[in-house]
Amino acid sequence: MTNWHGDDIYRYDNLVKMNFSSTTWQHADHSALKEHLMERFQLVNNYPEPQPQQLERLIASKLGISPNAVMVTNGATEAIHLIARLFHHSASIIPQPTYSEYANACRINKHIISSESSEELLEMPKDRVYWICNPNTPSGNVLMKGFVDYVVRRSPRYTFVVDQSLEAYTREPLLVPSEVQTLSNLIVLHSIGKTYGVPGLRLGYITAHPSTIQLLRQLQSPWPINVLAAEAGKFLISKGQPAITDLDGYLQETERLRTALRKVAGVRVFETKTSYMLCELMAGTSTGLKDYLIHQHGILIRDCQNFDGLTNRLFRVSTQLPEENDTLVAAIQQYMNGLNAQ
Repeated sequence: MTNWHGDDIYRYDNLVKMNFSSTTWQHADHSALKEHLMERFQLVNNYPEPQPQQLERLIASKLGISPNAVMVTNGATEAIHLIARLFHHSASIIPQPTYSEYANACRINKHIISSESSEELLEMPKDRVYWICNPNTPSGNVLMKGFVDYVVRRSPRYTFVVDQSLEAYTREPLLVPSEVQTLSNLIVLHSIGKTYGVPGLRLGYITAHPSTIQLLRQLQSPWPINVLAAEAGKFLISKGQPAITDLDGYLQETERLRTALRKVAGVRVFETKTSYMLCELMAGTSTGLKDYLIHQHGILIRDCQNFDGLTNRLFRVSTQLPEENDTLVAAIQQYMNGLNAQ
C-alpha cells in the first residue's frame, strides 16, 4: 500500500501557507457545516448506522435514482478497493498515467494488470475490468460522455469502473446516474469530499446497477463512515453548496494561471479541461522544485514522478485564489532563474 499521494501537507508541519497540491478548492466556506456538526456533536456518544442508509437515500433522491443503486463509501478509495476485491484475480486494464490506487488495489487482489487492452487479454478466461479516471488526474483530460457511453455499451465482456470524483471541476458532460443504474457492466465513483471541498471527511459513493451494489455491500465492513462524517454528508447533500460556486469564473482563472505559467521560460504546461494542470520542467526536477517552494515560499505542489509513465520533471498544480496563483508563478520563475544562473 503506497503512502505517497498528493496533498501531503501532513509532512510539513506548519510550513504550508498555500496548497496547490490537492485537486480540490482550498477556500470553501464551511461555517454552516461547522455549526451544524457542533450542534450534533453529542452523536459521537452512539454508533452510526452500520450501513449509512439515510445518506444513501438522500443521495438517491437528489440524483433521481433508486437507493438500491447507491452505496456510500469511506472516500472513493474504499470503493476502489472493494471493486478490486469483488473482481479478485481478474484482468484489469489501467491506462496510464492515472490515480495510483487503482493499480495498488488490483495488485493486492491478484489482478493481472495491463495499461491497454489486447487480444491476449481478451482471450483470458477471466473477468476483465477497465479503469477510467474521468476527469483524469494528473492530466486534467476528460473523455467525452458519448464516447464512454458508446464503449461501455459495445463492450459487454468488460466491467468499466469510471471514477468521476472530480466531476465538479469541469464543464465537460459526464455520465448521468439515471443511465448508469441501468447498465450491469458499469460502476461509477463519486466524491462528496472533492465536490464540497471536505476531503478530510473521507466521503464517497458508488452508483451502479442494483445487482452490482448488492454484491459490493457483501464485501463492505459495517460502519464504513463515522457518525460525524455521516451527519456532514447529509447536511452537504441536502443543504450544502459545492466548493466551487462559480465554476465558469474558476475555470477562467485556471486559464489565466495556465497562460502565466506558460510564460515562464523552461516550463511546459499541458492542456486541461479542469481546474488543475500538469506541468513539465525543461531543467531541474519536480522534487527540487517542490522542496524549494515549500521551504522558500510555503507553497505545496504535487510532485508527479510517482505516477506510472511520468518522470521527475512533472508536477501538478490546481487553481486557487488569484493572488495565490500570482505568488506561485513568481516563485516558479525564481526557481527557474536560479537554475539558469548556475
